[in-house]
Amino acid sequence: MTLLAIETATSEVGVALGAGDVVLASATARPGRRHVETLHPLIAEVTTRAGVALGDLAAVAVDVGPGLFTGLRVGVAAAKALAFALGRPLVALSSTDVLLHAARHAPGAVAVVDLRRGELAWADAPGRLPERGGVEDLVAALSRRAGAALLVGDGALRYAQALSAVAEIGGEEFAAPPVGALARLAGERFATGETVDPFALEPVYLRDADVRINWTTRERDLRAGPGEVA
Repeated sequence: MTLLAIETATSEVGVALGAGDVVLASATARPGRRHVETLHPLIAEVTTRAGVALGDLAAVAVDVGPGLFTGLRVGVAAAKALAFALGRPLVALSSTDVLLHAARHAPGAVAVVDLRRGELAWADAPGRLPERGGVEDLVAALSRRAGAALLVGDGALRYAQALSAVAEIGGEEFAAPPVGALARLAGERFATGETVDPFALEPVYLRDADVRINWTTRERDLRAGPGEVA
């Protein structure tokens, strides 16, 4: 059983081929905002290196977020298209679950994803819907925890100065959900039949895209009129 894993939730684009708990081949890149231009060449690179044709895949897996709006759209769209075209099952995982799986041997791990504009999403247990808030909200939540915490993810690294007062910060190996961890966790979920309908799958954004936020703010300011505060 060979599974193709696609990771685009944060600034890193990753592709891996997994068979059970073994990663056959993987590749990652940090392309800035060029997720779509990077993903498909990486798929071709990884499948060619492993000698696996797309038609040989048993399933496709993708990180559905939370994370960056554009990155999530790119990865989910590609995974849905592949699953539909190949007639293969689709496994959907959250970015917090992938981070927690990567840090599963570290006690007290908390996955923290940067949503931008000062917002974070975090979870401290697999399968749990991530909480959302600002840095001060996460600091307050961590202060109420019993025991030490290890923060993993790009949100933890970005706000390390503020968060290091209440928790340990994971290293660069946890800067993005590792695509190898995605492949291994997806293999476990696929083995137990945890798949989703490609047509129904949607990214988990947790907040509106920046363009929608900017437009809403502009409309509010226009309604307020010159010199008024909305």
